[in-house]
Amino acid sequence: MTAPAGSAVVELRAVHKGFGGRPILSGVDLALPAGRVVVVVGPSGGGKSVLLDLILGLLPPDQGAVVRPATVGMVFQDGALFDDRTVAENLAFPARRRPRAEREASVQAAATAVGLAPGHLAARPSQLSGGLRKRAAIARALVQAPPVLLYDEPTAGLDGAASARVAEAILSARDVGAGQAVLVVTHDYPLVARVADEVLYLDPTAHRLVPLLTADALAAFGPRAEAWPAVRDHLEAFFAAEDPPASEPGTQRMGVGARLRGLAREGWAAARALTHLRWPTHRALARQAWALGITSAPAVAVSGLVLGLVTALQIGLALDASFGDLDPLPALLGVVLCHHVGPLYTGLFLAGRVGARVASEVGVKTYLRQADALLTFGARPEAEWLAPAWITAGLAFPVLALLLEAMGLLGGYLGYVAVLGQNTAGFGHTVLDGVAAGPVLLGLLRASATGLCVVTLAFNAGRGARRGSDAVGRATTRAVVAGLLSAIAVELVFGVVGGLL
Repeated sequence: MTAPAGSAVVELRAVHKGFGGRPILSGVDLALPAGRVVVVVGPSGGGKSVLLDLILGLLPPDQGAVVRPATVGMVFQDGALFDDRTVAENLAFPARRRPRAEREASVQAAATAVGLAPGHLAARPSQLSGGLRKRAAIARALVQAPPVLLYDEPTAGLDGAASARVAEAILSARDVGAGQAVLVVTHDYPLVARVADEVLYLDPTAHRLVPLLTADALAAFGPRAEAWPAVRDHLEAFFAAEDPPASEPGTQRMGVGARLRGLAREGWAAARALTHLRWPTHRALARQAWALGITSAPAVAVSGLVLGLVTALQIGLALDASFGDLDPLPALLGVVLCHHVGPLYTGLFLAGRVGARVASEVGVKTYLRQADALLTFGARPEAEWLAPAWITAGLAFPVLALLLEAMGLLGGYLGYVAVLGQNTAGFGHTVLDGVAAGPVLLGLLRASATGLCVVTLAFNAGRGARRGSDAVGRATTRAVVAGLLSAIAVELVFGVVGGLL
């Protein structure tokens, strides 16, 4: 079926894998030989992606052994190109620790191998067609110079012409990586016919790999360039006679205990994420400063202005009704805004905005398997995505709290002078009389702690969005709720500590 045991680049030995008591792979044996293209076909939901994740090391086997080299290249179904980098920067990422000249040479060689032009390298992934994105993903994997290269549905969503060019890129990549083992998982039978040296079938009933077309059987069809239509027809006839696999069991509703255990796991995962933080690049920090801080400033400023105006009017009406004297209003407003309401309101306001943004962004990247791509290149999503957001939030939340408090005092001034008709000098001379440095600094510390909690919980929620676009929506909702609760919890903890001190 494959290479003799012990002579292969990758080996699976009696591997079992299941989820929730449902078997996915049962006693799978596989040996990928060097220099050959092995294709795995089978119905959707049969375990082909699980097979790839086992070889990548993203999943552990329940039983059996997976023998793999230290470096395994992977071309994900949607490419998993990093959307915040150019194509050239994507290709350079696996070689980021090499000298610059060597890195640039590797990028150019890989781009040439799959037919990417200089204009393609300068573009963002979103500016490329689907076929070009797939070829860019192949080139990025080639930069690693991996001894084995895996492909997950490399032609999904492409037309016939684009699929043919991707098939050529797969063969070119195999030839560039001399002695490279290649495993392709696909439903595209013309692709199988164009690139396969051997075809295996993942049986959805036995949950094992069985030979479908051996090298000798493929050779019997004639030269590959001429015989691929006949091979395609043979595969289509085989699968037309197959019964579709049984549907997967539906998701059961979670009870209270399961939800509490899930919350505990999320909290533990959030804590573990902090252990992988690394100091980010200046570019990543600047991007997050813009996304989380600067773009939030206008809304925070307007909210502070309205908050100060409304607070001044409420305090003024209460003082007028009780004492008939508005002179204490400025001092009370300064204490309320700078000691208490400003940091809390900033945390609550930003918990929704920042939490939703971080969770949705990380969730989309996780769903599109950009996080798994990072792991295959020896990088951590925590270091690449969480660290810049964490540092930015820790600094931006207290700065925005100061902005909100300043705009709140301005709103209070407008209410005191323009609406309540009081003297301008009376406000300016007394508004900061009761404001003390200690409570203000404590408030800024509260805002910073809230920012760190919001971003960490949002990142963790986004990392759980693996099973569809609807999971991204659920992750965003979870992040907003968790962020609001964390803002209240921080306020409670600091309130208790401040009271004791």
